[in-house]
Amino acid sequence: MSAQHATELYDQKQALTGASDEHFTVAKAEQDALAVVKAARESPDYFEIEAYGQLNIKGKAQSLTASTLRGKDKIIVPPVLFYNKEQSEVMAAVHLGKDLCGHPSVVHGGMQATLLDEILACVAMPALPNKIGFTANLNIDYRKPLMADQWVILRGQLDRAEGRKAYVKAWIESPDGKTVYSEATSLYIAPKTPIPGA
Repeated sequence: MSAQHATELYDQKQALTGASDEHFTVAKAEQDALAVVKAARESPDYFEIEAYGQLNIKGKAQSLTASTLRGKDKIIVPPVLFYNKEQSEVMAAVHLGKDLCGHPSVVHGGMQATLLDEILACVAMPALPNKIGFTANLNIDYRKPLMADQWVILRGQLDRAEGRKAYVKAWIESPDGKTVYSEATSLYIAPKTPIPGA
Protein backbone atom coordinates (compact mmCIF):
# COMPACT_ATOMS: atom_id res chain seq x y z
CA MET A 1 0.00 0.00 0.00
CA SER A 2 1.50 3.35 -1.02
CA ALA A 3 1.69 6.19 1.49
CA GLN A 4 -0.67 8.25 -0.68
CA HIS A 5 -3.22 5.44 -0.86
CA ALA A 6 -2.93 4.88 2.91
CA THR A 7 -3.55 8.57 3.58
CA GLU A 8 -6.57 8.61 1.26
CA LEU A 9 -7.95 5.44 2.87
CA TYR A 10 -7.47 6.83 6.38
CA ASP A 11 -9.05 10.19 5.43
CA GLN A 12 -11.98 8.35 3.80
CA LYS A 13 -12.56 6.24 6.91
CA GLN A 14 -12.44 9.32 9.13
CA ALA A 15 -14.92 11.12 6.84
CA LEU A 16 -17.35 8.20 7.08
CA THR A 17 -17.35 8.07 10.89
CA GLY A 18 -20.28 10.47 11.14
CA ALA A 19 -18.69 12.48 13.94
CA SER A 20 -18.71 16.24 13.49
CA ASP A 21 -16.08 18.52 14.98
CA GLU A 22 -18.64 19.42 17.65
CA HIS A 23 -19.21 15.76 18.58
CA PHE A 24 -15.45 15.27 18.85
CA THR A 25 -14.94 18.46 20.90
CA VAL A 26 -17.70 17.56 23.37
CA ALA A 27 -16.41 14.01 23.79
CA LYS A 28 -12.82 15.19 24.27
CA ALA A 29 -13.95 17.67 26.94
CA GLU A 30 -15.83 14.87 28.75
CA GLN A 31 -12.74 12.65 28.57
CA ASP A 32 -10.49 15.38 29.95
CA ALA A 33 -12.97 16.06 32.78
CA LEU A 34 -12.97 12.48 34.10
CA ALA A 35 -11.61 12.45 37.66
CA VAL A 36 -9.36 9.48 36.90
CA VAL A 37 -7.83 11.29 33.89
CA LYS A 38 -7.27 14.47 35.89
CA ALA A 39 -5.64 12.48 38.70
CA ALA A 40 -3.30 10.69 36.28
CA ARG A 41 -2.27 13.98 34.66
CA GLU A 42 -1.52 15.50 38.06
CA SER A 43 0.40 12.50 39.38
CA PRO A 44 4.21 12.51 39.19
CA ASP A 45 4.04 8.70 39.01
CA TYR A 46 2.39 8.57 35.58
CA PHE A 47 3.11 9.93 32.12
CA GLU A 48 0.77 10.28 29.16
CA ILE A 49 1.40 9.03 25.63
CA GLU A 50 -0.56 9.53 22.42
CA ALA A 51 -2.77 6.57 21.55
CA TYR A 52 -1.65 5.03 18.23
CA GLY A 53 1.29 7.46 18.16
CA GLN A 54 3.61 4.61 17.19
CA LEU A 55 1.61 3.92 14.00
CA ASN A 56 2.34 5.56 10.67
CA ILE A 57 -0.56 6.56 8.43
CA LYS A 58 -0.62 3.10 6.80
CA GLY A 59 -0.80 1.45 10.22
CA LYS A 60 -3.61 3.76 11.30
CA ALA A 61 -5.57 3.15 8.10
CA GLN A 62 -5.37 -0.62 8.64
CA SER A 63 -5.98 -0.54 12.40
CA LEU A 64 -9.24 -1.89 13.77
CA THR A 65 -9.31 0.44 16.78
CA ALA A 66 -7.49 3.47 15.34
CA SER A 67 -9.82 3.83 12.33
CA THR A 68 -12.40 1.10 11.66
CA LEU A 69 -14.09 1.30 15.07
CA ARG A 70 -13.77 5.07 15.37
CA GLY A 71 -16.66 7.48 14.97
CA LYS A 72 -19.94 8.74 16.34
CA ASP A 73 -21.66 6.05 18.45
CA LYS A 74 -18.49 3.92 18.32
CA ILE A 75 -15.15 5.05 19.79
CA ILE A 76 -15.56 8.75 19.14
CA VAL A 77 -12.16 9.95 20.40
CA PRO A 78 -8.92 8.01 20.82
CA PRO A 79 -8.31 6.74 24.33
CA VAL A 80 -5.94 8.66 26.58
CA LEU A 81 -3.10 6.42 27.76
CA PHE A 82 -1.08 6.71 30.96
CA TYR A 83 1.89 4.58 32.05
CA ASN A 84 3.62 4.36 35.37
CA LYS A 85 7.36 5.14 35.27
CA GLU A 86 8.37 1.48 34.88
CA GLN A 87 5.74 0.90 32.16
CA SER A 88 4.52 -2.08 34.17
CA GLU A 89 1.05 -0.53 34.56
CA VAL A 90 -1.13 1.24 32.01
CA MET A 91 -4.49 2.98 32.17
CA ALA A 92 -6.76 4.27 29.40
CA ALA A 93 -10.09 6.10 29.29
CA VAL A 94 -12.39 5.37 26.35
CA HIS A 95 -16.02 6.05 25.45
CA LEU A 96 -18.00 3.12 24.05
CA GLY A 97 -20.92 4.18 21.86
CA LYS A 98 -24.24 2.53 21.19
CA ASP A 99 -23.17 1.01 17.85
CA LEU A 100 -20.77 -1.44 19.54
CA CYS A 101 -23.43 -3.75 20.97
CA GLY A 102 -24.24 -7.44 20.89
CA HIS A 103 -27.49 -7.44 22.86
CA PRO A 104 -29.41 -4.16 22.71
CA SER A 105 -27.59 -1.46 24.74
CA VAL A 106 -24.93 -3.95 25.95
CA VAL A 107 -21.39 -3.69 24.57
CA HIS A 108 -20.49 -6.80 22.55
CA GLY A 109 -18.27 -9.31 24.33
CA GLY A 110 -16.02 -9.37 21.27
CA MET A 111 -15.61 -5.60 21.54
CA GLN A 112 -14.54 -6.00 25.15
CA ALA A 113 -12.11 -8.73 24.10
CA THR A 114 -10.61 -6.38 21.50
CA LEU A 115 -10.17 -3.61 24.06
CA LEU A 116 -8.66 -5.98 26.60
CA ASP A 117 -6.25 -7.35 24.00
CA GLU A 118 -5.18 -3.80 23.11
CA ILE A 119 -4.52 -2.74 26.71
CA LEU A 120 -2.75 -6.03 27.45
CA ALA A 121 -0.49 -5.37 24.46
CA CYS A 122 0.23 -1.87 25.78
CA VAL A 123 1.66 -3.30 28.98
CA ALA A 124 3.28 -6.40 27.45
CA MET A 125 5.23 -4.74 24.62
CA PRO A 126 7.57 -2.62 26.78
CA ALA A 127 8.69 -5.80 28.58
CA LEU A 128 9.52 -7.76 25.40
CA PRO A 129 12.65 -7.85 23.23
CA ASN A 130 12.41 -5.27 20.40
CA LYS A 131 9.19 -4.01 22.05
CA ILE A 132 6.97 -6.23 19.92
CA GLY A 133 5.01 -9.43 20.50
CA PHE A 134 1.88 -11.31 19.62
CA THR A 135 -1.01 -12.66 21.66
CA ALA A 136 -0.40 -16.34 22.38
CA ASN A 137 -3.54 -16.74 24.47
CA LEU A 138 -6.28 -14.56 25.88
CA ASN A 139 -8.53 -15.63 28.75
CA ILE A 140 -11.52 -13.45 29.64
CA ASP A 141 -14.05 -13.51 32.46
CA TYR A 142 -17.14 -11.37 31.90
CA ARG A 143 -18.33 -10.13 35.29
CA LYS A 144 -21.22 -7.73 34.59
CA PRO A 145 -23.05 -6.49 31.51
CA LEU A 146 -21.27 -3.43 30.14
CA MET A 147 -23.88 -0.93 29.04
CA ALA A 148 -23.13 1.14 25.94
CA ASP A 149 -22.83 4.91 25.65
CA GLN A 150 -20.56 5.44 28.62
CA TRP A 151 -16.95 6.06 29.59
CA VAL A 152 -14.91 3.14 30.86
CA ILE A 153 -11.40 2.72 32.20
CA LEU A 154 -9.06 0.02 30.92
CA ARG A 155 -6.23 -1.05 33.21
CA GLY A 156 -3.34 -3.38 32.48
CA GLN A 157 -0.52 -4.76 34.61
CA LEU A 158 2.61 -6.74 33.86
CA ASP A 159 2.69 -9.91 35.96
CA ARG A 160 6.14 -11.05 34.85
CA ALA A 161 8.49 -11.18 31.87
CA GLU A 162 10.60 -14.21 31.04
CA GLY A 163 12.80 -13.72 27.98
CA ARG A 164 10.50 -13.64 24.95
CA LYS A 165 7.37 -14.08 27.09
CA ALA A 166 5.30 -11.49 28.95
CA TYR A 167 2.45 -12.50 31.26
CA VAL A 168 -0.09 -9.73 31.73
CA LYS A 169 -3.53 -9.04 33.17
CA ALA A 170 -6.12 -6.35 32.47
CA TRP A 171 -9.66 -5.35 33.24
CA ILE A 172 -12.42 -2.92 32.23
CA GLU A 173 -13.95 -0.90 35.04
CA SER A 174 -16.25 2.05 35.64
CA PRO A 175 -14.61 5.49 35.92
CA ASP A 176 -15.07 5.44 39.70
CA GLY A 177 -13.41 2.02 39.93
CA LYS A 178 -16.37 0.49 41.78
CA THR A 179 -17.55 -1.86 39.01
CA VAL A 180 -15.44 -4.36 37.09
CA TYR A 181 -17.11 -5.45 33.85
CA SER A 182 -14.56 -7.93 32.53
CA GLU A 183 -11.09 -9.23 33.35
CA ALA A 184 -8.42 -10.90 31.25
CA THR A 185 -5.07 -12.62 31.47
CA SER A 186 -2.78 -13.14 28.53
CA LEU A 187 0.58 -14.41 27.34
CA TYR A 188 2.45 -12.38 24.73
CA ILE A 189 5.43 -13.81 22.90
CA ALA A 190 8.09 -11.84 21.04
CA PRO A 191 9.17 -13.15 17.63
CA LYS A 192 12.55 -14.90 17.48
CA THR A 193 13.79 -12.47 14.85
CA PRO A 194 12.81 -8.82 14.27
CA ILE A 195 9.93 -8.26 11.88
CA PRO A 196 10.77 -5.90 8.99
CA GLY A 197 8.74 -2.71 9.18
CA ALA A 198 7.34 -3.48 12.66
